[in-house]
Order: sequence, then C-alpha cells, then structure tokens
Amino acid sequence: MLLQFSVTNHRSIKNTAVISMKASKDRTMKEVLFSPDRKKELVPVMALYGANAAGKSNMLHALLLMKEMICGIYAKPLKGAELPQEPFAFTKDMSMPTCFEIIYFYKGIKYAYGFSFDRAQILTEYLYHWPNGREALIFSREKDKFEFRENIQEQTILAGRTAYNRLYLVSSNEWNCAQTEKAYQWFFEKMPDMTDTRMSLEAVLSIIKKGNKEKQHILREMLYADLGIKDVQIIGSEENPSVLTVHRLVDESGQATDYPLMLREESIGTQRFFSRIGMWMKALQSGSILIVDEIESSMHPLLTRHLIEMIQDPAVNTNHAQLIFTTHDTGLLDLSLLRRDQIWFAERDEKTMQTEVYALTEFSPRKGENISKGYLQGRYGAVPFIGGAAVWGE
Repeated sequence: MLLQFSVTNHRSIKNTAVISMKASKDRTMKEVLFSPDRKKELVPVMALYGANAAGKSNMLHALLLMKEMICGIYAKPLKGAELPQEPFAFTKDMSMPTCFEIIYFYKGIKYAYGFSFDRAQILTEYLYHWPNGREALIFSREKDKFEFRENIQEQTILAGRTAYNRLYLVSSNEWNCAQTEKAYQWFFEKMPDMTDTRMSLEAVLSIIKKGNKEKQHILREMLYADLGIKDVQIIGSEENPSVLTVHRLVDESGQATDYPLMLREESIGTQRFFSRIGMWMKALQSGSILIVDEIESSMHPLLTRHLIEMIQDPAVNTNHAQLIFTTHDTGLLDLSLLRRDQIWFAERDEKTMQTEVYALTEFSPRKGENISKGYLQGRYGAVPFIGGAAVWGE
C-alpha cells in the first residue's frame, strides 16, 4: 500500500512536491479507510485537479518513471547509457539531480526507498524499513560508496557488481539478495503495468479467457454501463486476438437476434470502459495501484463515478487496491464521493513556471461546503486564468 511519494526536479516540478495517501483527522466516510499496520489509516483514492499545463500529469509521470527505473524499461541500462532524466528546464543550473522517494507498506512492513540521479549516473540511493516498528537501515549509497547493516560481505560484493548508472535495489535482486528482495517485490507486484496511458486490452482479455465467474463479472459491468453488450467473445490466434461484442436486438414479434461487432467498431467510450474494467478487476484482485491520467476522457460522468466508487467500496475493494488519477471533472468534487483529504491540486507559478502540489485540507473547508463551486471560483487555486476580452485586444 502506498503511503507517500515525493519528487524533486522533474519536468515542471523544481522544488520537492509530495502527495500522501495518509488519512487526515476528517471523520467523514471513515468506512473507506484501511490500515496497513493497525496504526496509520490510508485512503484508497486520490484525485488531482489543476489547469492545463499546471503539472498534475507530471506528478503521475514521475511516479511511473520511478517504477520503470526499478522494474521496467529503464531498469537495466547498458554501461554508459544515459538515464531518463527530464529536469526542470527554466533554470540556469542544469546540474541539479532528480530525486524520487516513496514510502509504502508490504506484508505489514513499512519501507522508505529513494534515489537521486542525473543523466550519467545514480548519485544517491537508500532503503529503510521498520520491521519491529523501529527504523532500520538496509543500505545507503553515495555514488560508489555503500553502507550496509546486514550480510555486509556479500552485499559489498554485489555493490561492486553494480554499474554507476544502475540501481542497487535492482542489481541486488538479480543475485537474490534477501535484504532487498521484499522491498523490490512490492514494485513488481503492486505497481505492474496498471496505467491508462494507452488503451491496452491485455488485462480484460486475460480475465475473459478464464471464463466462468471472472467473465460474468466483466459482462455484469458492461450491462451496468448500459452499453448494449450481452456477450464478449475472443477470436483470432493466441498471438493476435480480436474481440467481438455481441448485441441482442428484439423485433416487434419478440424474436431476439444476436449481432456481433468488432470491438474496434464500438465507440471510443465503449472501448475505453471495456479496457479499464479489465484493469480495475485485475487491480481489485491483486491489491495493486491504478494510475490514470484524465480519468473522465471519453466516458460518461456516471461511468467515471462508478469506477471510483468500486475502489472506494470496502465490500468490493477487499484487497486494498489504490487509485490515483488526474481530472478536470468538477462533478467528482463531491464530498459524498471523496473525503476532503482525497482531493489534491496542482498549480503552476506564472513567474517561476514551477508546479506546486497541495491538498484541499490545507484550506480547512467546512463540512458540507460546495467544493465544486469553490474550485471554479478560484477559492483553492489550480484553475486557469481566462483573460476575457483582453485576449481579443489589438
């Protein structure tokens, strides 16, 4: 379970920006919260609002980039290869490193992992855990200098095998290092490819292929969405599958006839919901993290709300999946749907062009306050400045 993520010097984010899933003292909707250690309470959903180009998507991009550097496409760079740094551009000091830190719980243990890097190398890296409720160092690193607390001799050998542009968390796991295994496993298990940056059907196809209960769940969701789809079939080869949606039409005499359509012939909204519901089912089964940019894109507001309610519902979300999304949909600024500590904002400073991230709770809104109206009125910032008639002046 994710507790907190922070990033420094990435795209529009220059100074450290932090998002936290830790619940505030808000007493409303306590039933949606869950506790990884019977002490802290976490929220299952976070909504991030902001004007276009404010930097809210960059926050998600940073989180996904960190994951990709641990167990994705950037995890095993060749010696001498550049690292995927995208530093803040509007500064004369281009030597600043990019820094990521993430705090999470895995199998009841709290971990804090972070690293800094530039285009050439990993500059610092550290991993802490709290196995007995007390902070303990697993390893720390400053370029090629390492510090260990356990299994020092073996880990020193592994550190010597770690290239200057690779993370020790990654390289040590290639050699089955017991001290870092669980910390690494969380990224692999709980942050799989659960992003909505492309319309991938892999998750929903795997569920449909299982058939029986899993497929019926997908069909129930399609019927709930009122998309007119009565059945889903997979045709084609294992390597190149295609999806057929079946629509049932009833004539005046009451005779029913089934008509198949290729999924690509359905509306973009139907395709998107079909793809997302597979991602949602997989995340709910595994307790993973869903990261979605512009969750409302091409979907009806009621369908978007339904997807959020699934993660918010403790009877459905029994494995404590989490959802972080960006949106412009002010209809979701509803305190019967989201708690005040689940609503966050990203705003760009017009003078420095830096992104600042902050929570609604900083404004101490009253219980029952119309958050949507207040946001559109600029009460919480993070809205675009519309120049009005001045834009059309000569």
